[in-house]
Amino acid sequence: MRHALLSLLVLAACDDAPETFDPPARPTLVTPAEDAGTDAAPSSPDASTADATVDAPAPKVLEVPLLLLAGEVATKSPGTELGIAARDLTTGEYAGVHDTVRHVSASSPKAIWVAAAIDASGISAVTPYAQPIFANSDNTAAGSAIDLAGGMNAINVYYASQAGMTDSTVVSWYGGRNATNSPNKMDGDNYFTAKDAVEFLTRLDRGTLLDAAGTKQLEEWMTWSPRKGFGGWLGTLLPDAARASMMHKGGWLPPGCCGDDSAYNTLNEIGVVLTPNGHRYAVAILARGGDDWYGKQAPWVERASCVIYRAVSADAARMCND
Repeated sequence: MRHALLSLLVLAACDDAPETFDPPARPTLVTPAEDAGTDAAPSSPDASTADATVDAPAPKVLEVPLLLLAGEVATKSPGTELGIAARDLTTGEYAGVHDTVRHVSASSPKAIWVAAAIDASGISAVTPYAQPIFANSDNTAAGSAIDLAGGMNAINVYYASQAGMTDSTVVSWYGGRNATNSPNKMDGDNYFTAKDAVEFLTRLDRGTLLDAAGTKQLEEWMTWSPRKGFGGWLGTLLPDAARASMMHKGGWLPPGCCGDDSAYNTLNEIGVVLTPNGHRYAVAILARGGDDWYGKQAPWVERASCVIYRAVSADAARMCND
C-alpha cells in the first residue's frame, strides 16, 4: 500500500523565527438575506416601512474566481488535478470546485490533529510539539500529537463528529500507527477533501471546536508555518499584512519523495486569511499530479491563493502572476 511510502516525506524548515500573534476580534457571522423578489425600493414608503432597516444580500465574490482557476489550470499547470473550497467567514458565502474529490492529505491535517490533541489533552501537553509541527512540519512530533488526541482511531472520530469532515480519514502514520476504523477509500493513503478542510477551519474560526484559550493558541501556532515559498505557498503573492497574519498549514509530496511520482506530486494549502476590508476567509487549495511540480504546480497554487484574496479583499489592483 502506498501509505508506507510516506516515510520518505521531504521536510522543509521555515527560515523565519516564530512570532506571537493575537488574532483580531472575530466578526459576527452574517448570513445573506433572502431575495425579497424585487430590486426596486418603494418610491414613497408609508409609516409601516419608513423606520424598517432592510439588509441587502451580500454580493457573491467567490464563485467567479474559483471558476477562473478551474478553467485555467490545464494551461498554467498541465496535469494538475485540483480541489478548491473557500468560505468568506464574514458573510458566510461558500464556493467550491471539485471540492468533494478526495486528495492525499500529506501534512496539512497536522493542524487538525493538533486541534484534536488540545481538545483531548490540553494546551500544555501539546506545546512542546507545536514548534516542530508548524515551523518544520515534523512527522515525529505530529505522531505525538496523534497520541495526545487518543490515537489514530480517535482522530477519525474527531474528523467526523467534531470537525465536520465527513469524507476524510487517517489510515496510518509514522511509528507503526494504524487506524482500524478507517473507510480506507484511497488504497491506504490518508485523505481529505477541500470541502472538509474548510469546514474544519470554519468551526475553528467560530470557536465551536475548542474553548477560547485553545482556539487562540492554535491560531497563533498556525502563524508559525512558513510565510512564503516552500511550505508557505498560501502567502507568497499576498500583501505583507495578510502574509504575516495568515493561519495555515501546507502539505506536500513532491517528485521523488515517495518512490512513485505518478501517485503523488501533491501540494496542499489550508488556512484562514485576513483582509484589509474587514473580511476573513477559510480556504483549501489541493493540487496533485502536475507535470512540473516545482516550476508550474507550486506557482499555480500561489496564484490560486492570490486570486481568491483579490476577490475577497476587493483589491482589483493586486497582481497574481496574471
